[in-house]
Amino acid sequence: MSLGKRLAALRDSKDLTQKQLAQLTKISRSRLSLYETDKREPDLQTLKQLAGFFNVSIDYLVIGYDSTSPILQFDTIPNDLLEFLKLKNVRFGNKILTEEDKAKIKASLDIIFWDTKQKTDEKYLK
Repeated sequence: MSLGKRLAALRDSKDLTQKQLAQLTKISRSRLSLYETDKREPDLQTLKQLAGFFNVSIDYLVIGYDSTSPILQFDTIPNDLLEFLKLKNVRFGNKILTEEDKAKIKASLDIIFWDTKQKTDEKYLK
């Protein structure tokens, strides 16, 4: 994914129009449009400003990953959801999950799993 597409996705994730983002960041709407269509690249100061606004790293904007975490190959990503939640820098949207967030997700998944299992067992025991 290109810088422009990541920028557009971040803007969309906050339900902002280009005009709204332009007003909030003091970057012209036409410049934002050029960035999002990959017709122009932002300078370092603008990258810092956009990264700060979206609470992501410049690495994420430019190349798609956060340099503080290793790049995972598809074959190294755990296929067990509980193991996946143990990884560092797991994100939900653009926010890195805290240990508390991960614990809440696990608790919710436990409830859903066991409730579904119980309903399935009851169905086959009838």
